Amino acid sequence: MDNQYTSAEKLCVEKALEKILSFARVLDTERVGMLDALGRVLARDIVSDIDIAPFDNAAMDGFALKASDIKLASPQSPVQLKVVGGIGAGSVFDGVVNSGEALRIMTGAALPAGTDTVVKIESVEVLGETPANPEGTDIVVAKKLEEGANVRYKGEEGRAGEVLLKAGTVVNAAGIGLLASTGNATVELYRRPLVAILSSGDELVDPSVLPGPGQIRNSNCYSLAGAVKAAGALPDICGIVRDNKDAILAAIRQAVATHDLVIISGGAAGGDFDYTYQVLSELGEVHFSKVNMRPGKAQTLSVIDGTIVFGLAGNPSAAMVGFEVLLRPALRFMQGYSHIKRPVTRARLTADANKPDSRRFFLRARMQRNLKTGEHLVTPEQKQSSALLGALQNSNCLVVLPEGLTGSVKDEIVACLRLDIDEGTEI
Repeated sequence: MDNQYTSAEKLCVEKALEKILSFARVLDTERVGMLDALGRVLARDIVSDIDIAPFDNAAMDGFALKASDIKLASPQSPVQLKVVGGIGAGSVFDGVVNSGEALRIMTGAALPAGTDTVVKIESVEVLGETPANPEGTDIVVAKKLEEGANVRYKGEEGRAGEVLLKAGTVVNAAGIGLLASTGNATVELYRRPLVAILSSGDELVDPSVLPGPGQIRNSNCYSLAGAVKAAGALPDICGIVRDNKDAILAAIRQAVATHDLVIISGGAAGGDFDYTYQVLSELGEVHFSKVNMRPGKAQTLSVIDGTIVFGLAGNPSAAMVGFEVLLRPALRFMQGYSHIKRPVTRARLTADANKPDSRRFFLRARMQRNLKTGEHLVTPEQKQSSALLGALQNSNCLVVLPEGLTGSVKDEIVACLRLDIDEGTEI
């Protein structure tokens, strides 16, 4: 085994992430349908082709009228106006509504000439309403309104030619509505990384197979695929690679040729049958092979033909924590997100948290807020083994215990990396 591997210096988490990001690149763009823009980053400004709204229109079902006609209206002195017709959404009133008159109007219908205000239907008394004359003959208004009440004005959202969504914006559901309103049926976005996911190990079998003696199901490919998908990227499960140098070399070479980033879990710990480091060294340059963290010390960064290849620990929870801390930020960067790191909340420990060594420790934990005091409380999961996924499934944060400490005691305030809150969220 290569001595460089066994004696390599352990990088701190920040330096490891900095090194990964130095090789990551924002991907090129693609044009997709607006529904496919949800949660993704705009690569170009979005400009409207029309005024939004395109005309003054009613924001409520009711009656369009002039505010000056009801400026003296009150319960003691109500005002009666003549109803001259009615229109629904999509219709236009050809005439003019004069002083002393009102027009029954539905939400979204164009405001008729001569009017500047809409009074809600429930705020008036309608007189002369019959099946033959559903608009009524008159209305009685017992409360004044300011001019413009219940009216949506032309261009209120934006004008034709105006930028309504800037490049770099993450499109949410409301943003998709803006795309539709502005005539942008397709939109240019940064491409999502296609990520190859491999697991190495002779002991691995497919999840559909009942394990035999000495075998375990391949959970890493699937948990990591879920993590890749949650980061907005596209996972491609390339499957199990046996503990054979030639097999690993061939699998990585093929993955590099067709993917934007390659993840391989297992085979990085330096054992007799751990070939990941050797293969990565032959195919490209290895920039680090150990990170000063737990779980997940054995993590290897290589760049092969310009593509990042990252070796994660084989233990399932260690692989997931390593992904969360080091690879998720890189994948978000590649998609053009301006915020790439999860938010951190400081919380009070509800129990002692011991550390077995001096590495930075990431404890799987659950945070909740004390409803009486508003204080955040965090409780580490009892089972912290790097082989177990259950603790991580039950967790909504990672308690970060710094290097050099032996642990933290109950009631101490600690930093918690939030797994339940998206990057860029103010907390």
